Amino acid sequence: MENSQGGRMKTNWVVADSTVIPPDVDISALKDIAAIWGSWRTWRGCSTDNVICNEAGHAHDLLKRRMNEMCNMYVPASIYAELDRPRSVKMYQGQFTFEIDNKEELIAMQLVAGQSDIVLLLGFDWTEKPISTDRLIAHRALNYQRFVKDMIVNNPSVQWVLVEHPGAVHPDLEQFENLTCSSLEEVIDLLSG
Repeated sequence: MENSQGGRMKTNWVVADSTVIPPDVDISALKDIAAIWGSWRTWRGCSTDNVICNEAGHAHDLLKRRMNEMCNMYVPASIYAELDRPRSVKMYQGQFTFEIDNKEELIAMQLVAGQSDIVLLLGFDWTEKPISTDRLIAHRALNYQRFVKDMIVNNPSVQWVLVEHPGAVHPDLEQFENLTCSSLEEVIDLLSG
């Protein structure tokens, strides 16, 4: 596929924190389409190419296991020096100043938005859910939803594709023309080769 400038469309996968690619899916078919981005939690189950680690403690553990030699590892610039400036580790700017869950998957989305025409989102569940009676959980969920909405609104030239989404997209998100749903089979058929 070509973009509006006649070049090949830049595509990236982002996998949700809880994603494990089923054994009947050939990961190499996904990687032939695009690089896979996600949290450090996704590396084993998704063979993630670009791993995000937002916490110093986890980053130390991953570096001890030489994660930075097995994939592209990204950490916040604010902890890079604390990690003894490891080689082959990339940095990103910014940090969350509010309570939110699944930070690494959101950071992955943010990082790929600036370099993608298409972002394939695998394992995400953006269906409408009942509001939790726990105020902190409800607050975190609302922050997550706002962050996702802002990401879609602020990147109108990016086509966001929810792959194998489990149901109807949340009403606050379904209104955007640059957010669609597709099956994994359709994505592979359309974007392979």
